[in-house]
Amino acid sequence: MATNWHRSGYATPASRTEGSLSLVWVAQVFYFVFLMMVFIGQQPFASRTQDELVAMAQENDGSDLFKQALFIGFALLLTAVQIIRKQPLKYRFTFWPLAIMLCWFFITCTWGVDPFVSFKRAMQQLIVIYITFCALSLMGPERLFNALRAALIVSLIICWVSLPLTPAAVHPPTESDKALIGAWRGFFFHKNIAGAVMALCFIVCGNSWIDRRKWYYALFALMAFVFVIGTKSKTSLALCIGMLAISNIYRALSDNTQKRAILLLMLGFGMVGFLGLYIAYQPTIERLFADPTAFTGRVSIWRVVFDYLADHPYLGSGFGGFWQVGTNSPAHDYLNQQFQMLTAHSHDGYLEIWVTTGPLGLILLLISFLALPAYWFLTGSTRENQALMVPAFAIWVFVMYQNLLETSFFDKDRQVWVIFLAAVATAHATFKDKPRLQWSRRQIPHQAETANG
Repeated sequence: MATNWHRSGYATPASRTEGSLSLVWVAQVFYFVFLMMVFIGQQPFASRTQDELVAMAQENDGSDLFKQALFIGFALLLTAVQIIRKQPLKYRFTFWPLAIMLCWFFITCTWGVDPFVSFKRAMQQLIVIYITFCALSLMGPERLFNALRAALIVSLIICWVSLPLTPAAVHPPTESDKALIGAWRGFFFHKNIAGAVMALCFIVCGNSWIDRRKWYYALFALMAFVFVIGTKSKTSLALCIGMLAISNIYRALSDNTQKRAILLLMLGFGMVGFLGLYIAYQPTIERLFADPTAFTGRVSIWRVVFDYLADHPYLGSGFGGFWQVGTNSPAHDYLNQQFQMLTAHSHDGYLEIWVTTGPLGLILLLISFLALPAYWFLTGSTRENQALMVPAFAIWVFVMYQNLLETSFFDKDRQVWVIFLAAVATAHATFKDKPRLQWSRRQIPHQAETANG
């Protein structure tokens, strides 16, 4: 019997199948609690004396048994929900470049100066990534992003409430770094962490207000913006304003792939130009910023990395095995300033992955977190899913730029890294869930065959 091809309409993704809402709700609560534990940490409002900073740098080897037990517990709880679920998965993991990159990271642990420390740090990453994607598979991208937004808003409220209640919410006069004195930090350990998280809260709430026109989202966005100003975190302040503007340009281009491609190319060139201007005008920046060990010291820190790479160009030092691995840390042979003894990362996420996992690790990073998400945002955005894709796009661009001056890629369970993972997971699931035309065979009636001869 003859057949021909015809359009059968839009495919309905399996993730839209109705299921047990109770288990979905349980997974969402677990993930929200996990996010709040990551944001608040074990020692909110912790003091920061010079002795404590030195001790923390020396003990930064991934051996926090309480945190390990906590994260393993969350992973097991979500796995149990997976096992007893009665509905199809909302998302099936197909982000294989990320899995390949994690495998390579574990391989690089074998040649680190302390393989056990590197292995523990890699295991932290595996668990955090597993929790994110396991939660996504149970509840889907919309609920995952709702949990992230709720955690950001709760953190914002706690930070504001803490300002009049405890002096520890502001960097005290006893800070060894005088540029930090008076900067708001809320319950976070450092004002730069508070600035980045509140900037992301501003981006998420600002976009939620644009999408939903609920007055409280506008209020939360304003509160987050004012808090970023109070942190004196200039990088986060500049990025949060820029990212809200860029995300709304992206929103306006939801139905135009060609214009979105131009926007993504401009953002790529902007990253290169941003870093080039920083290097070219570093003497001017030194006069504008008063913190020689936190901002203007980055170039000297990068010199440590480049000197090591010149001697070890192929494999790197092993994942998490360059800074703060005890007295045998490879960085110690290349330090050029005393303050670098307390440095915990390369102040550039791309350089950090390069120096620890070699060129292959950097290539896998660029594929997994730059090239592939760019493709998702280029081809996966529609008017229907822009409430998820637009804020995820803004977070993605924010972190891509931030990693030119900070390290958040695979940085243990740091707040910005976990938020970034949630945004990438949301974008990938939403991209996969985009309705697509399918072709199917249609039978031609026998009479039509006879008539045609």
